Amino acid sequence: LLSMSCIFQMDTTQESYLDLFPLDAIVYLTPDSENVLEDIDPNKVYILGGLVDESIHKKLTLQRAREQSLQTARLPIREYMVKAVNTKNYHSETLAINQ
Repeated sequence: LLSMSCIFQMDTTQESYLDLFPLDAIVYLTPDSENVLEDIDPNKVYILGGLVDESIHKKLTLQRAREQSLQTARLPIREYMVKAVNTKNYHSETLAINQ
C-alpha cells in the first residue's frame, strides 16, 4: 500500500488576495462559472468563492469575480457526482460546509 503525505503551508493575513497576487494568476471558484476546473495549475491561486445560501444570493460569487476582473471556474461536481435514483433527493452543485 502506497502511503502519500501532503503538507500544505498556510499563512493568514488581513491583506486582500487582490493585493497579494497578480490578477492573471487568480482563479475565483464559483458554482456559477461556465468554466469547469479539470486540472490544477500550480502557477495559479485558487480562491474559494465563499459560503453563499444559493436560494438567496444567486450568482453572487460570479458577480464578485467579474467586478474584480478575475478568471472563474467551477468544481466539476455535475460532471462527476453520481446521483441516486430517488425523487426525494435534492442534489445541489453548491457545496455546503458539512459535505
